[in-house]
Amino acid sequence: MALVAGVLSLLFGCGKEPVSSSRPPTDVTVMTVTARDTPVVFEFVAQTQSSREVEIRARVAGFLEKRLYTEGQLVKAGQVLFQMDRRPFEAALLSAQGQLAQQQARWEVAKATLARVRPLAQQNAVSKMDLDNAVGNERQTQAAVLAAQGQVRTEQLNLGYTTIASPLTGLSSFAKKQEGSYVTPGESGLLTSVSQMDPIYVNFSLSENETLKHRSE
Repeated sequence: MALVAGVLSLLFGCGKEPVSSSRPPTDVTVMTVTARDTPVVFEFVAQTQSSREVEIRARVAGFLEKRLYTEGQLVKAGQVLFQMDRRPFEAALLSAQGQLAQQQARWEVAKATLARVRPLAQQNAVSKMDLDNAVGNERQTQAAVLAAQGQVRTEQLNLGYTTIASPLTGLSSFAKKQEGSYVTPGESGLLTSVSQMDPIYVNFSLSENETLKHRSE
């Protein structure tokens, strides 16, 4: 029995494979470490703000005839936004031009009178008072012409102010006055506003603790 057990043990022992202690190589990744600046990105809640906002106001008193832009639309510099009734201002300009023509006619007569009186005064054919009156009348009518020219220029400007255009390119706001409204210069004459979008400001807040933390990092 001992002999049979030994033979069986030998047979079973010969059927086993030898145990190996070797293992497959481990995959290794090699990286080269280099010192360099790395950008750091922080996110904050911000609010955009126009770099230039212009209030569009009436510069003369009158009735608003037309609104010529779409509210919220991007308008260009020089684009007409509102049109006021031009007729009263056209009439005022014609009246001022008539006054100017009258004063110019009086000045021409005064210059001609002075041209006749001056040589006569040199010949003592008229009194010195007549010469002084002629000189004074000529200067007075000349001053009246200058005043009439200034009035014509004023009425031309007022007529031009009835066409209201945007001074810059930007985003238009809603119209504060509608067609048919009577507008006047000043605070009550605010019609709309235009906000320039290029460039634009971005405003955000950063607490002192966050500032110190970012600096320390």
